[in-house]
Amino acid sequence: MSESAQLLRQVRLALQNQDYPLAIRCLEQAVEIAHSLGDTSAEGRHLGNLGLIYYRIGQAEKALEYFELALARARAEHDRATEDGLLGNMGNILRELKRYDAALEYLNQALLIAQEIGDVRGRGLWLGNLGLLYDDLKQYAKAAELHAQAAEIARQLQDARGLVTRLGNLGQSRVATADYAAALEAFREAAKLCEELGDASALMRRLSTVGDVQYEMARAAVSDDERSRLLHAAMESYRYALDTTAALGDGTGHTPEQIRLHQAQLLRAIGVVLADLGQTQRAAECFAAAARFFGLLGMESQRAEAEQRQAALTKRRSKVEN
Repeated sequence: MSESAQLLRQVRLALQNQDYPLAIRCLEQAVEIAHSLGDTSAEGRHLGNLGLIYYRIGQAEKALEYFELALARARAEHDRATEDGLLGNMGNILRELKRYDAALEYLNQALLIAQEIGDVRGRGLWLGNLGLLYDDLKQYAKAAELHAQAAEIARQLQDARGLVTRLGNLGQSRVATADYAAALEAFREAAKLCEELGDASALMRRLSTVGDVQYEMARAAVSDDERSRLLHAAMESYRYALDTTAALGDGTGHTPEQIRLHQAQLLRAIGVVLADLGQTQRAAECFAAAARFFGLLGMESQRAEAEQRQAALTKRRSKVEN
């Protein structure tokens, strides 16, 4: 086994053990060997991997330095696919650092290369990331346009999980522009996909978001009939999401505390809708149940708020009966 191969084996083992300093030292040695041999391609790969490690340990600026070095090697080798990936990764890091002008430049370059080399999946990825950048800039209409394009590519590739993500991002951008009907359409499609995939965790989140949008639409409704219809729809979405929490547990990555928190939040949401529908007793019962869950989680301010809502509804019901 060559010295480089031995070093890379040590890197893999170090990463498995989360021994990042050792992985970095081994990769730095691998870079030196590749440089001495004039192997620009290998040198670039090792530099890129160093960038990934530094990003993983939270040193974004250091990661950018190594990605920039790797980018120079990729360009020297005319390796357009690697250049594309590096530009996109750098754009994403720059976005996280809120250096939006630079992030936009790098992501647009990555998008252009993906188009040139016919990388459809990469094109969808960079379109989605550009959409998130425009969300950060509060240019939500532009963001929605990009998310819609990314979603269409995910459909073409029959990438169901990717489509769920793209539709979720699209829905959030539509909510930000108060285009609730379009947002609802995106979230509903995402929820249906989650159900088909058997992803209970994602389904619960999407159903909850569907309920949120339906509730906002109800608040903006002009007619009483439309308001009532939307409130009932929101309640059903929240109830379905609440039922879905029963499937959370082993294999979904949720702790019992996280599941209880989801249940508390959904019970509170159902209580709010029932109160708006004038169903005070059922609403009070939901707030009482939510308060118990919040109390078990040690979330005292949320518990107190739910109890106050319950008390107010109980008092209102008592006045009506008297």
